[in-house]
Amino acid sequence: MKFNNRENRCITVDGQELWISRSVTVLPVLIFVVGERALANAYVPLGKRGTALPDEVGKWGLPGGYLDFDETAGGAVQREIWEELGLNVPALQEAHQFVGQLEQPYFVFSEPRRRQNVTLRFPLMFEMAAGTTLPTLNPQVGEDEVAEARWFGLKEAMEMELAFEHQRIMEACLAGYFSDQGVLLK
Repeated sequence: MKFNNRENRCITVDGQELWISRSVTVLPVLIFVVGERALANAYVPLGKRGTALPDEVGKWGLPGGYLDFDETAGGAVQREIWEELGLNVPALQEAHQFVGQLEQPYFVFSEPRRRQNVTLRFPLMFEMAAGTTLPTLNPQVGEDEVAEARWFGLKEAMEMELAFEHQRIMEACLAGYFSDQGVLLK
């Protein structure tokens, strides 16, 4: 897959870092269910944050990143998933039952913290037939950005201390968006 993203740019003014290129991030909450809709059958791919990142180095977290000036929010979601996990969202949508949407975020978090002002959350669930193997994770960025990518059981991931409190964001998506869509994991 080919994308035209730009690197972040930072300037220092009076000893303070100012990030001038982008201030909106996308955060896909990506869940895969293999077989029956049950928490025991739900998995989430996480990336371990590499040494080149400014925050939460060494912690596991959901894929995500900055929205570029020349892309849609849904395009940014697909790009971030591809870059950080090596998963091709359009191909997954064709192969498996999909719950979610890439046109509009489910939740907009707006609080100027860290290096962004707005985070667009996109709950995405792929339902796979029983016996289907989870896709191989193959980050397309260097290990200094994503040191490792791995599948975790959803229940285990929600009990971990993830980067940027992603465990709480997953819980909120399950209780909110997926519940509203009639997708309950027992």
